[in-house]
Amino acid sequence: MRSRARTRILTLAGTVALATLTAAPAAHAAASGCTHNWSGPQICIETTGESGHTYPGTITATWTNPPGNRSKATVYITNWAAGTHKMTAKRHGDEIKGSWTPQGNPFMAGELCARFKGSSAKACVDLINR
Repeated sequence: MRSRARTRILTLAGTVALATLTAAPAAHAAASGCTHNWSGPQICIETTGESGHTYPGTITATWTNPPGNRSKATVYITNWAAGTHKMTAKRHGDEIKGSWTPQGNPFMAGELCARFKGSSAKACVDLINR
């Protein structure tokens, strides 16, 4: 009898867990990519858009460990279809960070990259496969 009760409880718990998972709203897939220069400055790009779509949502570019005398920098955001867009990033502690939420969607599938003026490194994410 105990075994049968335990089986029922486990079955019920599994059914409830599965129902919870299937009823959950679709999650947004954040994408991020960074350069891999761990000993020096590092460039990162992050998007908040939904997985499987080319609209990136908010694009955030970060330059970790920039030169100490830099309080801001120009960031170039590039995509083969949309060309290059500029934004200004400002220092926050030991990093320079800027965010942009594009209106409409000028982007197409492929790489979305961030490069800071004054750094040769760039970080990229793939807009569709996130």
